[in-house]
Amino acid sequence: MPNVSQFRSPRTARPKAAPQQPLFLFDARRPVRNATADMIEQVITHADEHTPLANGRRRLRVSHAMIEQLQLQGRLAYGDYRLADLTVVWDEAQGEVVQVRDDARVRDAASRWAEWDALWDEESYRSDEAPRAAA
Repeated sequence: MPNVSQFRSPRTARPKAAPQQPLFLFDARRPVRNATADMIEQVITHADEHTPLANGRRRLRVSHAMIEQLQLQGRLAYGDYRLADLTVVWDEAQGEVVQVRDDARVRDAASRWAEWDALWDEESYRSDEAPRAAA
């Protein structure tokens, strides 16, 4: 009685492909431009939105209006709108940065999908026809 393994072809080792990065729908992993220490320092210096947090910490942000005002004064370059995307959590007691959050990727994804989201506005569901009178 013949052995079944005799009829199988020998297995060949496949070359391993380079690992690929997963594809994301919103490109959320793609950084716009990394936040530098200079940018964080400018947010701390020019922050006009201060939100108190627990344990003596503060959330610092720079608004678009403040950026425009500082650009007119010549204290910021005209490409520094990127500062409005940064949120810095500052610890008053330790005098150090606890966390830096960058919302640029979220803003980019929201602007790219704004037209898609507009398809479900209430205005798009309204009929162009005049309402029929009940008979």
